Amino acid sequence: MSYALRAGESLGDGVRRVCCDQIQEAIEASTSAPKPDVSPVHRTRRHLKKARAALRLMPCHVAPKDFKREHRRLRNVGRLISEVRDAEVRLGTVQQLRETALTHEDRTLQQTEEILSLELESFFAAFSDWKTEAQTKLTGIRRRMAKWHLRELDCKQIRRAVQQTYKEGRRALRKARAKPTADNFHEFRKSVKELAAHLRILRPLHRPTFEKFTDDLKVLGEHLGQANDLAFLETRLTTLNDVAGEEDGLRELCGVIDKRREELQQSASRLGEKFYDERPKEFAARISKYFERWQDSTNASSSHNGQRRQPLHIHNGR
Repeated sequence: MSYALRAGESLGDGVRRVCCDQIQEAIEASTSAPKPDVSPVHRTRRHLKKARAALRLMPCHVAPKDFKREHRRLRNVGRLISEVRDAEVRLGTVQQLRETALTHEDRTLQQTEEILSLELESFFAAFSDWKTEAQTKLTGIRRRMAKWHLRELDCKQIRRAVQQTYKEGRRALRKARAKPTADNFHEFRKSVKELAAHLRILRPLHRPTFEKFTDDLKVLGEHLGQANDLAFLETRLTTLNDVAGEEDGLRELCGVIDKRREELQQSASRLGEKFYDERPKEFAARISKYFERWQDSTNASSSHNGQRRQPLHIHNGR
């Protein structure tokens, strides 16, 4: 299922389809077999986040109560498995530390890995029924959302939504640079991921331009993601009392993690400054011109199929 618009479909139909497709992907991911590099929990959460990002492009043509209700329900499904996913991240980060040999505290890492592995197993046991509950809720959300009428969703409204996402990321970056805490960089990361999702949906407007955008944001997101995982693990390590006789090793491990996290945050700051260099209106104006080509192709397809569509109004962002 493509996470992008398709030629010949209206913007509203396309965005709704993308959102419903991601919800269906989340349902299928929840029943999938585990893979070496990705778990059903991770795949499900990833599709839910992409669905919520697509949903953020359409609030102007959805009744506020309906939009808020479905957005809340998608978020709540994600929370069903958030603790399991958190435990997966902590264990995976420790395993990566061992593989990359960022520290010589092998004994501390080994004991920490064993503890976190048991912790993950306990979470799996505690939330063993999450799949059935998630599938039931997601099926209902998808069914209701498929009935939404979004034909009048136009370029101007999409541009405004993307401009707002870009603006939020720019603001989050400034806050993280002024006060470089793990929480502030986490907020910046969320904005980066949402903007990347929006631009992926729009990439058929002009693939070279939008793929360059998403490639740059992917690198930025990877730096922020690694920094966030390290901060998340470090927080858990500070509460870990089960590694008997390894207090010095834990302190050294936290020191190594903290140093690496700061390096990643500094690198992300530099990449972020480069990407978010424009004012939000300038960024929106730059992508607005590509909507005209999409309008032409959509109108041509509509004429060919004998269908009448609403006109797409172009806004230059000034």
